[in-house]
Amino acid sequence: MSEMQSFETARGDVFGDLLSRDRILSKRPLKIGLMSGAFFEYWRMYPEMREKLVRDTQIVLDRLKKKHDIVYPGLVETIDSADHAGKVFRDEQIDLLIITERSYVPDYYTHQLLSHIPGVPILIYISQSHDTMDLKCNYEDALRESGMMSIIQLIAGFKKMGKYENVEVIVGSIHDDEAYRRIDEYIDVATIHKRLKTMTFGSIGQVFRGMFDFEFDKTMVKGTLGPEVINIQISHLLDLWESIAENDAEVRKLVAKVHAEYEIKGVLDRDIAAAARVAVALQRVADRFRLDGIVLLGQHFVEAKTKATSFLGMAELHAKGEVMSVTEGDILGLIMMKVLRAFSGKTPFFGEFSEFDVKRNAMMFLGHGFADPTQCRKDAKPIITPSAEQWGLEGNGFSYEFTYDPGPCTMSHWIRDALGWRMLICRGEIMDLPALPIHDVSLIVKIDRPIREYVKMVAQAGFAHHAIIVHGEYRRQLGQLADLMGMEKVSI
Repeated sequence: MSEMQSFETARGDVFGDLLSRDRILSKRPLKIGLMSGAFFEYWRMYPEMREKLVRDTQIVLDRLKKKHDIVYPGLVETIDSADHAGKVFRDEQIDLLIITERSYVPDYYTHQLLSHIPGVPILIYISQSHDTMDLKCNYEDALRESGMMSIIQLIAGFKKMGKYENVEVIVGSIHDDEAYRRIDEYIDVATIHKRLKTMTFGSIGQVFRGMFDFEFDKTMVKGTLGPEVINIQISHLLDLWESIAENDAEVRKLVAKVHAEYEIKGVLDRDIAAAARVAVALQRVADRFRLDGIVLLGQHFVEAKTKATSFLGMAELHAKGEVMSVTEGDILGLIMMKVLRAFSGKTPFFGEFSEFDVKRNAMMFLGHGFADPTQCRKDAKPIITPSAEQWGLEGNGFSYEFTYDPGPCTMSHWIRDALGWRMLICRGEIMDLPALPIHDVSLIVKIDRPIREYVKMVAQAGFAHHAIIVHGEYRRQLGQLADLMGMEKVSI
């Protein structure tokens, strides 16, 4: 069947307003362009110098090729070779350009190259062939390491022009493992920045009155953060739910998993089966609409209609790691979850600011009844408990109760308000404490600054009452992503 025929017939997996599965962004790595620059005028002065710079470039190229798809058009040493490189990068549709200048390079070479790839993010690698100066070097040796001179000149020109304001700079020798680790990190940032632009999130239901901090403008989300948000009528979820029998094979499989993997307290078999039906329906909604994430409002929508909670379904999506899901209409929190998942490989915690503790200098975060059960403390099992809140469900409901392993964590969110787009970036440490017996998932996070000061700063910054929290240190990557998106960073 031809492409045009597939759109006309709209049969099977093809719909006019949804990307077909074979057109959804693949997991291919970013295509990275490498510009290695030098200056042809030096060759007549020092005939052996070019070959040394080519060898130095090969070391950088070989290291980068170990992990990344690299496009290298050859040494940029004349204006013609700069123009050629720019056209190669354009034709190969690179996603990121790494500039590493081996010797001094006239800045107009680089500007000629960049004229062919406007808008492509730039990473500058200021590198030398060694870490320690040779105090017996000659002038040729000094010129061999003069790339930093032209890089500083190039960035100064960018500043004067008001272009490439958020160029990332990494410094190290061509043998420096830490420098390559930082490059890998930044490529991860550029990867999620690009992939966000191809993601689709489904919004089911609406936030109730009084939750204006979670109202969002779909156009502004698409224009700045990247994803498309589509409104999905709750009838799509309910129709699927109604078509799923209690003895459905997927429901029975999920019920068996709950009994095998979790400790159950006060929740009956009928409660688990009801939660499993909703869970299977949520997965089918994600599959039907090719979603990367689901945001819904459980209260008065899902729970009142299905008479069960959505928490098992949310947790199952989180455990699989492909589709994130949140409640209370927090689309921005959902997108941040995808970002931190991309950086860490772990599903972040979706929690709300709850209580502060002066003695421990800590903050309690509550998890809305669900989280990724694979992130539960290694010395404990997730507990299934009755629901802490009753929003029209029948029976005891279904909720999770557990906490995470202790260790450093990163907390973030973003907001668009009268001041524009801003990203919240915080560091903390999950404390070594047992789960609170509250029929909900919880984290108690020790804060770096005095807790009263922290609470005041968070409140005055104007962010929503949610925080997206993940094990590990990712503040630098978040800052780099904020720069790529052109938004203000708020570090607390």
